Amino acid sequence: MIAVLNKIAKGITVCYAEVFPDRDNNYLHLAYMGKLFLIADSYCMNPECTCQESALNFVQVYPREDKKADSFMIGVKLNGRGFRIHEQGGFHKREIQSIYLHFTADTSNLNLLNDRFAEMREKAKEMLR
Repeated sequence: MIAVLNKIAKGITVCYAEVFPDRDNNYLHLAYMGKLFLIADSYCMNPECTCQESALNFVQVYPREDKKADSFMIGVKLNGRGFRIHEQGGFHKREIQSIYLHFTADTSNLNLLNDRFAEMREKAKEMLR
């Protein structure tokens, strides 16, 4: 957990799977137009910060193929009011927007991100005591 504390001190987002590595649902999944994505969600764990965002790294999975995985990263507002592209990878902006809209069309995804954000902040408070 020292690495996590260092990231908190530096203001770097921390991946949910890094803080809760033994959970079955460490990474999210999304099927979109025949593509499968694994999604790593990261959060700011500074308990004093007022941000309400998640950094989502979408990694396209190519089962049974020798293709290199492609990815993009976005910052998602947890109130559901938009996103910002951090890294575009080999994806077009419109495709990223379409994938984001598909991901957020299911409100349970945003609810899950909000729940995980709360868990991460609570864990940070425990660690900083």
